[in-house]
Amino acid sequence: MVNKGAMPDALIKPFKGLLYDKSRAADIHACVCPPYDVIPDPLPYYHRSGFNAIRLELPVGTPEGDMYEAAKKTLDTWLAERVLTEDDRESVYLYKQEFTLNGRTRRRLGLIPLVRLDRRRILTHEETRKEAREDRERLIEKLHTFTSLILAMYEDNSGEIGRLVEDAPKEQIYDFVDELSIRNTFYRLTDPALLARLAALMEEKTLYIADGHHRLSVALKLGLPYVAMYLTDMHADGIAILPYHRVVRLKEKRTDTQVLGLMAPYFEASGVECPQDGPEGLVARISSSSALSFVLYFNGDKPSFTVLTQKSAIDFDPESHPSLRGLKVNVVHSGVLKHLLGVQDDEISFLNSAD
Repeated sequence: MVNKGAMPDALIKPFKGLLYDKSRAADIHACVCPPYDVIPDPLPYYHRSGFNAIRLELPVGTPEGDMYEAAKKTLDTWLAERVLTEDDRESVYLYKQEFTLNGRTRRRLGLIPLVRLDRRRILTHEETRKEAREDRERLIEKLHTFTSLILAMYEDNSGEIGRLVEDAPKEQIYDFVDELSIRNTFYRLTDPALLARLAALMEEKTLYIADGHHRLSVALKLGLPYVAMYLTDMHADGIAILPYHRVVRLKEKRTDTQVLGLMAPYFEASGVECPQDGPEGLVARISSSSALSFVLYFNGDKPSFTVLTQKSAIDFDPESHPSLRGLKVNVVHSGVLKHLLGVQDDEISFLNSAD
């Protein structure tokens, strides 16, 4: 829930979240949906359950009102009918996910507290888009509620936070397997001594935003002192960052020679054949490279693959933190596409699959 009245103090603190009442929504699996920006078609979630969170996260307008009004009406109805209820205890929530990736089972554990919005302690690495910011702002202002979480990572080299929450007394709230075969288990942590210790350990941490940049941007614009975040250790076994490929459709046509010429001072370029296992094979190749490298595919009269390996740093975004300027995703997106090539936001789209 949005709370504008809280006074800034600790970096994290407990809160009373909105929870599904199991007597009204017994099948939690049917009620969940992914974040709005990875849903290609919301209708399957609408059909899955009358209580699916898609009605708040990615609402559809009605003849009587726009999509944001529809979401507000849904939220008000669910609260009045106690489909959703405010937790009766101040809690930090614990969220565990178990999944299989490349034949190996992984496990990720994270905390969900309220986090103080301190720009010095929260580092971002992605630009935001005006349309998405305006969409989330209208939704959040209408609902006074965040329907999905900002995801941030912190460094816990000692593993103390992980051990603390693993051994802590906790109450299980939900346990289900989702459509991606990920097992999701959700707990409540309420012990005052435990929460105080967690807050003390997190007080020294810097947070690196991994997802939810638009929601964070809106929270900062609205002047919210705190917002709920999912926080996890960046060194944990369950952290697996998969590629998010950029597709660029240039408004002004440029040849591959022109594009590669702009990158020549910074990258070694080598043309390659697409391997038998498809583009994913090239992704595996650059992912295992000790140097920062990426694959550029030109689609045209003569489609071609080029592997580019960085030989000197690009001087971009000097105001950002050095650790963020070194991230591969930031170098490619902000350094190459935006700075060197001058690509505009509306020329870029995103895909998970290299194929």
